[in-house]
Amino acid sequence: MKVNRRQFFSFSAAGLGGAALFGATRARAATGGMPVLKVPEPAAELHIGCQQMLVPGSSFAERYDFLEANGYDRVEINGGNWEWLAKNADEMAAAIRNRNLRFSVTCISARGNAGMADPVERRAVIDTTKSILESAARLGATGVITVPARKKIDLPFPELRERYLKEILPEILAHAEKLGVCLIMEPLNRNETMFLRLVADGAAIARDATSPAIGVLGDFWHMTFEETRDMGAFLSAGSALKHVHIASRKTRKIPGVDREADTYVDGFKGLKLIGYRGAVSIEAGYPKDTSDDQKKHLLAQAATLMRTQWDQA
Repeated sequence: MKVNRRQFFSFSAAGLGGAALFGATRARAATGGMPVLKVPEPAAELHIGCQQMLVPGSSFAERYDFLEANGYDRVEINGGNWEWLAKNADEMAAAIRNRNLRFSVTCISARGNAGMADPVERRAVIDTTKSILESAARLGATGVITVPARKKIDLPFPELRERYLKEILPEILAHAEKLGVCLIMEPLNRNETMFLRLVADGAAIARDATSPAIGVLGDFWHMTFEETRDMGAFLSAGSALKHVHIASRKTRKIPGVDREADTYVDGFKGLKLIGYRGAVSIEAGYPKDTSDDQKKHLLAQAATLMRTQWDQA
């Protein structure tokens, strides 16, 4: 059957179409004979998460109480640097025990900058990232978010990519494999980095690293600036996608704050097509002068919004 140009781009969504990347079949639809994508098995699942320090509370246990009672089942660990994480890991582990919650990933600052030629900077990235991986393993978290380089870099992009693959990642990934934790690269938008901005580029680095312990993150906020379409970004990552961040689309606040602009259905369709079963986790801020009670209300509404739009996808 011939597919015209309009039909092809409508079907493919991501330009790549997902057919070759994600095991799609050339099955014929009952109507019209269009090729269709095979739904992955097992099917995708929505796991709603939130960065723990966004939740009002005087203790980890109080924050986890709220999340568990309001439809969340994943907790993203944030709150400080690698030293803070190691110091507080036992308290967090005790607070989450015997709950219908689990830790998803850490979003914790490492030291150093992989984008700099200075070997001291690059060594610091390796050492502190390994420390974060160890704490994540203690907590049963599945991943550690990393940003390969921000705006301050002094290496040309091709050299930076090559050095990252050959000089930074091997030692980190060997440690990650031993611990059973995944290193997850986060592409940022052009206001925060010039190096890694597209989900597809992160997925390409993950494939070139040839390790099961590396993947890429898709962040709806950064994707708003950099990607042509949410679905296409997620399709471009496929099985390399290990975590998703979500925020309101205009102001990077809690999902729902920007009202009708906060639509995620297209992206959720992409997640379903690749059989994504990781967390969709809130990384966002609050409107100015929001009280703790208002924050809790917004978080509860956000969980409902995500679940509703997932069902619509």
